[in-house]
Amino acid sequence: MSAPIENSKPGSAVEWYDLGCLFRKRGEFGQAVNAFRTAADMAGKQMELLAEGPEREGLSAIKGKAEASIGLILRITGFVNRDLMNP
Repeated sequence: MSAPIENSKPGSAVEWYDLGCLFRKRGEFGQAVNAFRTAADMAGKQMELLAEGPEREGLSAIKGKAEASIGLILRITGFVNRDLMNP
């Protein structure tokens, strides 16, 4: 069994994204999706408050990476090999 994660309540979108990556590496896909969703939501809300600039671009990148990570996990966990199911 893996050791518990010390800081499971990060404060920023980047920290939530990093937590999602940690969960994904540990194979805790449900927790990873939750963390990535929080990162994407938080980044989106923070972007609404910012004018164009590097900080907003960084948040946009985090949001995009978090959403891509969610999609990847859902594709992996929902994969069905139809050939194996229909001999």
